[in-house]
Amino acid sequence: MNYSRQSPAQSVIGSSSRFLLGYVLASLGVLLAAGGGSWDINNHLLNKPETFFAPPHMLLYSGVGATVAGAAILFLASRRAGVTILPVKLVVAGVAMLVAAGPIDFAWHSAFGLDGLLSPPHLVLVSGMVASSAGALAGMIHRGSMASRELRLSTPLIILGVLPVWLAASGVVDMFSLPFSETGYFDFNPHPVLGVAVATLAFPVLMSALACVSSALSGRRFGVVTAAGAAFIAISALTSIVPNDALIPTIPFYLANIIPFLAADALLSFSRSRISAYAAGALVGIAFFTLYYPLITYAYNEVLDQKTVWPSLIAPTYFEMLGTAFPLVAAPAAAMGVIGAVAGEKLAIKNKAL
Repeated sequence: MNYSRQSPAQSVIGSSSRFLLGYVLASLGVLLAAGGGSWDINNHLLNKPETFFAPPHMLLYSGVGATVAGAAILFLASRRAGVTILPVKLVVAGVAMLVAAGPIDFAWHSAFGLDGLLSPPHLVLVSGMVASSAGALAGMIHRGSMASRELRLSTPLIILGVLPVWLAASGVVDMFSLPFSETGYFDFNPHPVLGVAVATLAFPVLMSALACVSSALSGRRFGVVTAAGAAFIAISALTSIVPNDALIPTIPFYLANIIPFLAADALLSFSRSRISAYAAGALVGIAFFTLYYPLITYAYNEVLDQKTVWPSLIAPTYFEMLGTAFPLVAAPAAAMGVIGAVAGEKLAIKNKAL
């Protein structure tokens, strides 16, 4: 009679499909929530009337629901396997923050009325999105490495895993760089110089790190970094540019952001040298000033021009400052992009062992 028992790792592999479903739902949920949040910010800037059931809100709440479902599946699968790995803990903790953000937001509105972009409820919400999406991506990496002993994922899983992390982390940077957080009771707006510094340093690191993570997870297959960049560009265009009729003529300019991702993709795929990786990181890092158009206009306007930026004037204000601001931020952005490239490769390798 065989009394052998499965190890915790074997148990996790045996329930692999349930874990994958949980991770996919968690990532998809954060993706929907982040897209809805970005859309909602731009609707507020445009002063569009809204209700609780406004389309951006429905997209956001649907995303939260999907993330909760994913966390529940992961929790049950972990209990059945008899082991709870770090990625699952991150997803569950993130979902707990997402759920807690609802009543906190209700209490905040009841006490203080409108809130700004940076407020305690919003910070809890976005922190939960970051934790959930990071846990889901780490879980996909862990599952893939346990199943095949290789640090490689399919292109759809890479994009689905990386994109929510990118959007959620970008939301955190927005909170500490954009001047959208002053209300009748509180002024949480960052100092203009601090806001510009946060945007200039954090966005390039984030972009470069995730581009390099995407490349590493694909086994350096050409096209994955380009696809991830294209997905981010598409979501940003749909939620930040298309809703504002005055910005629609600038869509071709925005779509040109695919060029640095394509160049970085080629460098990472066709060369294994560190210099190529650093160059790829620098290229992606420099592109932050155009990739985060149009909202980045508000952060740099606070330091350079201090104009009143109406929604209809975002494009001319941005292009006026482009020639002044870009030469000033290019060098630090490139340097932070190199740092992001180094960090991205180390993160991809480290997550294999989670």
